[in-house]
Amino acid sequence: MSKNVFNSVNLFIAFQYLVARKKQSILATLGVLLGVTIFIVMISFMTGVNGFLDDAVFNGSPDIVIHQKPDKVKLKGLFGTKTPVLQQVSDIATSLGRHDNVKGFAQQTLSPAILLSETQQLPVSINGVFPDREYKMVDLERRLVHGDGFESLKDENAILLGVSLAKRLQVSQGDELRMILPNGRNHSLTVSGIFSFGISTIDNLRTYVNANTLQGLLENESGITNIHVKLKDREDLGLKNALLQQYGGIIVDDWMDGNKTIVIGNKVRNVMTWTISFALLLVAGFGIYNIMNITVIQKRKDIAVLKTMGYAGKDLVFIFLAQSFVIGSIGSLLGSFFGYLISYAISLAPLETSDFIIVDTYPITFEVKFYLLGASFGILTSLLAGYFPSKKASRVDPVTIIRDI
Repeated sequence: MSKNVFNSVNLFIAFQYLVARKKQSILATLGVLLGVTIFIVMISFMTGVNGFLDDAVFNGSPDIVIHQKPDKVKLKGLFGTKTPVLQQVSDIATSLGRHDNVKGFAQQTLSPAILLSETQQLPVSINGVFPDREYKMVDLERRLVHGDGFESLKDENAILLGVSLAKRLQVSQGDELRMILPNGRNHSLTVSGIFSFGISTIDNLRTYVNANTLQGLLENESGITNIHVKLKDREDLGLKNALLQQYGGIIVDDWMDGNKTIVIGNKVRNVMTWTISFALLLVAGFGIYNIMNITVIQKRKDIAVLKTMGYAGKDLVFIFLAQSFVIGSIGSLLGSFFGYLISYAISLAPLETSDFIIVDTYPITFEVKFYLLGASFGILTSLLAGYFPSKKASRVDPVTIIRDI
């Protein structure tokens, strides 16, 4: 034969072998199809779930929190009359504004307090925020269960509550609360909105009020206790070290410190998802290997004839690899198509949840790289599954086969 194995005769023989064993070819194609389909559906669903959880946690929380290191000598006790404030606020803000990885930052005044409704009284954390800056940090509008978001805090007597806290206080939008601060001062507030992040540590404790109102009640007109920072690249925490080196007397907490369980959980889920998904493709590859191996055994006479006609081992390898490539390509393309259809159907399926989690349908991530990876791996496993039987076929001794006939 010609030195060029890629020729019309070899392709014709490969095609004839495919159509001659239609059932085996269809079964092998279905194996790849199912492997790629399940791979895409699992990856899309699990990454969607991880993305939903990350969004619920990290959208409602800053990537970096800067606050003052407490001075135990100056602290007067749990209910002292003075709230520790952050020093060098202007200098820190200037540094943040110049840093390339800073997406945005907002100053806050935080204080413990007790909220009293007509029936309940609960300890909470009061977040005094500046509405025109805080809305850039937290997308509260799509987290609202009732009422208005940060815009409502322009009324200095308004308060926003987490949904769990609102249920415990037995209040709804428009109801009045009384806030008692550590210095003994109290103030009447109106519930302007109720939000839900689906995270109990947020929805059970967090409240938002106007920072000017809280600072006035604390008798500290410029008392900034925290600076919350959002990063462009959350994985790059170089800003934390830079701030600690540049400014003394501050504490800088990052998102990893406060969410270690979630970070580890995401890693475990990702490892499990990718492992199971690739295992399904490997199982499909073994199915193709068995079918190709049976084909080699059944075509021993044909292989002997081809070798006596002058076909080299590489010609035989090409013939069987061509069959595997066709099976893998068709199976991968169909698998990608059905994977998209099933993923899309899941993304439209209604998800019944309580008020604590605001999501209407199952979370699915549609990324081209998943489809390319699934199709590529499907074709690769098919080629590998066809290579070993083809090498076996290339070593067949035609004299031995003809003697056994």
